[in-house]
Amino acid sequence: MQDKTSKNKELGDAGEAAAADYLKKQGFRIIARNVRFKQGELDIVAERKAELHFIEVRTRNNASFLSPIETITEQKRRRIRKAALLFLADARNGFKDRELPPCFFDVVGIDILNNKIECIFDAFV
Repeated sequence: MQDKTSKNKELGDAGEAAAADYLKKQGFRIIARNVRFKQGELDIVAERKAELHFIEVRTRNNASFLSPIETITEQKRRRIRKAALLFLADARNGFKDRELPPCFFDVVGIDILNNKIECIFDAFV
């Protein structure tokens, strides 16, 4: 029998994989997934056209009435912003010595129960 933590991780991993597949079909190029820093985590970093997108993936398998964006607290947004700044400052990612493209914070909601994907582009600043 699995504990709740491993079930949540499996659910999150499945949601992130579904989100990445969906984003690729929408013309995104996935740069990185599950980028972790002490100050925060980025689920997906992707490029489309000349834009850079930091994408938070919210996966659920219950009949919650909250939209994916409503589940992201201001504290979580701060942590995502900090992680994005660290990602951009990391020379290995190739953004340190060039002009930054326009950057966006997006949210992809995966509803496993109803097999639906909801994207909110430029969800927060």
